[in-house]
Amino acid sequence: MISGCLSLPARLLSLGLLAGVIYVGWVNRDEVRRWINRKTADPVFPAAEAVPPGALVETAAARLDSLARRRADSVILDEAEVTAMVAAELERRAAGLMDSVTVSLTDGEVAVRALVDADRLPAGSLGPLAEWIKGRQSVKVSGPLNLLRLGTGEWRIDQVTVRGLPLPRPLWERMLSLVVPGARSSFTFPVDQWITGIRMTPNGAILYGQGRRR
Repeated sequence: MISGCLSLPARLLSLGLLAGVIYVGWVNRDEVRRWINRKTADPVFPAAEAVPPGALVETAAARLDSLARRRADSVILDEAEVTAMVAAELERRAAGLMDSVTVSLTDGEVAVRALVDADRLPAGSLGPLAEWIKGRQSVKVSGPLNLLRLGTGEWRIDQVTVRGLPLPRPLWERMLSLVVPGARSSFTFPVDQWITGIRMTPNGAILYGQGRRR
């Protein structure tokens, strides 16, 4: 009986403290929002700058040329070279909506990070998240990449995160279609006919050709 009488004021005190915390959080909601942004930030790591992106693209192109001429059965493009090539293409297709593109490779999958200017997206495209997704935001898109058929590659999107927080699939499908026209849960891209296979590994992207000339 005594413990029951004591538990009532304890619960009231807890409710009072909770109400006080909610009130303080509401009054200082702008500061709370900034704190959440800092804690959930998904950092974008800059691409290696020891070698200019143009030089990396040229090196990758030279390797691809040896594959095309059948001087090699396969070639490996490292992450820096893949980043340089992908960044140039995405920044062109995204019409200035993104920059600071980096690429991470794992077994069978590709993850692309970039800073996307959410303020340049059409009004209402982000739905209820528009209040939180403003300005330049760190966006990560990841999923398996394969050769769909000769002449065509496919990147299937599994997940999209903003500041490290996963977005609902319907929302990121709409956002991707705005950032990269035509893209939804996957998008295809042209591949030279002499590339007969693509495999992603932590050490780089392996591209297979038609074999050495005899």
